[in-house]
Order: sequence, then structure tokens, then C-alpha cells
Amino acid sequence: MRILIVEDNQLARLMMVRSLQKWGYDVLSVDNINSAITLIIDDKIQFVITDWLMPGGNGTELCEQIRALNLPFYTYIILVTALVDTESTVQGMEAGADDFIRKPVQLDELHARIKAGERILNLEKKLQEINKIIKHDLAMAAAMQRSLLPGKASTVQGIVIDWLFLPSTQLSGDIFNFFPLDEHHIGFYILDVAGHGIASAMQSFTLSRILSPDTCYSNQLSNNSLSVSDHRIAKMTASSVVTNLNKQFQTDADNILYFTITYGVIDTQDNTIDLCQAGHPHSLHLKQGNPAVFIANSNLPVGVMPDASYGSVPLKYDSGDRLFLYSDGITECETPAGEMFGSERLRLFVEETRHLEMSKVVHQLDQRISDWHGANDFDDDISLLILEF
Repeated sequence: MRILIVEDNQLARLMMVRSLQKWGYDVLSVDNINSAITLIIDDKIQFVITDWLMPGGNGTELCEQIRALNLPFYTYIILVTALVDTESTVQGMEAGADDFIRKPVQLDELHARIKAGERILNLEKKLQEINKIIKHDLAMAAAMQRSLLPGKASTVQGIVIDWLFLPSTQLSGDIFNFFPLDEHHIGFYILDVAGHGIASAMQSFTLSRILSPDTCYSNQLSNNSLSVSDHRIAKMTASSVVTNLNKQFQTDADNILYFTITYGVIDTQDNTIDLCQAGHPHSLHLKQGNPAVFIANSNLPVGVMPDASYGSVPLKYDSGDRLFLYSDGITECETPAGEMFGSERLRLFVEETRHLEMSKVVHQLDQRISDWHGANDFDDDISLLILEF
């Protein structure tokens, strides 16, 4: 291991260098903090032993400068001092020192303190390796989650969709999809699992597999006498789908991942939508030549009560209409001062952009909420699904 000694007294510096070299360490030495900072950056020094009092800048200043660099590696710092009062110890620790050794330096004690620092650095290295693996796995999981989303600007049975997806972390508790159920029915949903991070993302992944009509899991939404190949799931009402989900996913002491969902079934022959909203923000229906209106019916989130009753609302659509489904990450997005974006501001945005192509609507909303929040590091997952008929 390479150790940097910062000591303005030439004799003390030479004695310490020789002792450390005898113990098998690669040693560098300087007599001022400016040279020390240069070596730490250029040579990626992770262990520094510095005197407290030096001309041109003291050891606490060196500690502060090292910590302010925010280096991608940790630098362990031992302060050498003749000061023995508690106030000095506190000052040194607050400046960023990891350990102290009193003057006159006892070599056995110095060796022991270096060994202790080595153990901490080795642990930090292992943690970095673990963190690298975790980041890689999270990136892979995020890519898998995105693969579950529908294609951008997809068209199914004459209905076009587009969407916005901005996770607050690499993984999201939000998920949505849009898929044919048979020749004349299309299913769609948007859901938001409570919480953030891996647990919520795993729950949303599970739900997406269950709700997909092309997997063996989707028959859990009907009953044991129906198979996926019968396409009988397309004949189920939206409320019955949500009711069956509620039976399967109940909050308990080991699982508090309840979720909100809007689930709909489109009948492209009758131009109707059967829509069930369970705790999710009210969808926005934009009809040609009319103001955008919220679909006001609502039910409890899924997983809160085992015997909850879920109702749906029938909608009639015409060519050119749009339906907006979104998570509360949009309406609850805050300015730096704490003001929420709000439902009414979203409704007005939907009306203002009615003449734009959906891809441009998505782009403008992305820009609008980023400007509103003042950054792209959102506190909650943001998702939006637009259907154009």
C-alpha cells in the first residue's frame, strides 16, 4: 500500500519514512499541503499521515480539502498532533480526520493505527466492488422493466398510443401496457405500486406478467375453467379483473405493497371503453371540440381490503378522442418552493396541446414538469399513457 506523509520537519519526516518502508509500505513524503493535494489526485493516494501544525496550511485544512475533492476513492487520514484537548480532537474529526496519533510518535502505536486504517480501506474496496455489482444488476433490471413497456407510437386495431416513463430511481413501481385481447378487444392499464425501489419494482414486474394476455399467468384473472387460448379474458369487465387482482394481492405484515391501478377494456366494434379506476388518479378524456374532463369514478387501491367492491364506468369514444392515464408523480411533482403541479394544470396542458401529435405532447409534458421541478431528479416515479382513437 502507498502512504503519503505530510510533515514539514525534515528529521521527523525521514524517520517516519524509513519506519514505514521497513514495514513494507510504499512511501511518498512532502512538506506542505499543496504538494500533498497534487499527489493525492495524481497518484490516487488512499492513505495520508499528516502533521497538524505546518507553515503554509495545517493538517485540518488538508483534511477539509481532501474531503471537498469528492474523490471516487476514500482517503484514510491520520493526524499527528501534540494537542491533547478534547476540543482539538473534535475539530480534527469534523475536518475529516479518521484517526489521531499523539507526539512524540510511538512506532508500535503508529504501526497498529496504520493496520487499522488498512482494514477499513480493504472493507471500503470490497463495498465498492459489491456496489458495482449491485449497480450493474439494477441497470439490467431497469432494462428488463423497460422491455415490458409497449412500443412508442404503437398502433393496435386503429388505436394509437404513446407514453412517458421517468423513474425516480433506476427501478420503478410504475408500469403500464396496451395489448390486443382478441380481434375486437384491447386491454390497457397503468398501475403504481406503493413505495419505491426494488420491492416495488418486483411487484410491478409480477403484475405486468399476470396482466399480459400472452403469458400463462393471465388465466389467474379469470377462473380455473377458462384458458388463455379461449380469449375469454377479453369478455371480462374491467372491474372483475381488478376484483380478482384484489383477491390475489392483499397487504399483510410481510407485504405492504398495495397498488393503485386503472384498467380498461376497449371494444373496437362498439367504440366503447369499460374503465375501472382503483385508487389511481382520475383519467382525462379529451373529446374533439370539447374541454378535457376527468373520469370521476374511483375505488379503493388494490390490496387494502379483501372484500372491497370495484365498479367500472362505460365510456363512448369517437375518432380523434384521446384518453390520458397518468401516475400521481405528475400531479404531485413540486417546484423547489413546494407547489404541486396539480390536476387542473395537467388538464389545461392536455387542452392546450390537443392540436399536437402525441409524440410532441409527450415531449412537451416532459419538458414542462422538468422545468416545474427545476431538475430531472424526481421524488416519485412519473408515468403517462396516452390513447388516441
